[in-house]
Amino acid sequence: MKILSNQTLHSDNWIKVLKRAYLDKAGKEKSWTYIERSNGQRAAVIVAVSRETGTLILISQFRVPFGREIIEFPAGLIDPGETAAQTAERELLEETGYRGRVVEVGPPISTSCGLTTELIHIVYMEVDEEPAAAPQLESSEKIRVLKLRREDFATLLAKSEADEILLDAKVYVYLSGR
Repeated sequence: MKILSNQTLHSDNWIKVLKRAYLDKAGKEKSWTYIERSNGQRAAVIVAVSRETGTLILISQFRVPFGREIIEFPAGLIDPGETAAQTAERELLEETGYRGRVVEVGPPISTSCGLTTELIHIVYMEVDEEPAAAPQLESSEKIRVLKLRREDFATLLAKSEADEILLDAKVYVYLSGR
């Protein structure tokens, strides 16, 4: 496999759509179209669990590409000069009103390697049972905070499997424990 060239098909403030020419293992020239963030920013995805009861803090957020709400972990882009941990603390407070203590920051991982070059860090945090403040949402955000007890994981998974709700893949994997 050998990369031959890259061509930008579209670019805006947030994403670039690129077409990459390459040689496959048989030496045949092929192309692949994919997406990357315009500024190369990574994201922090926050797995926030309450210290006392182990309640998981999730969000239900309207996502324009799907035209519906998706249940997901709070998350946000890592600003220049910021660490994944700092982003997690900022975004958790902005999206949910919770303050937390960072327990662990994972390495950069791919979200959908056949579609995008996006990299994320999973940030594990401990939080109190109740939020410290009201969420501070941007005008483009429609978010509801969800508190999910461990004993309710199976119910949420069943609703997802019945197509009553849509879960982000990271949430599905976390809840299923596989």
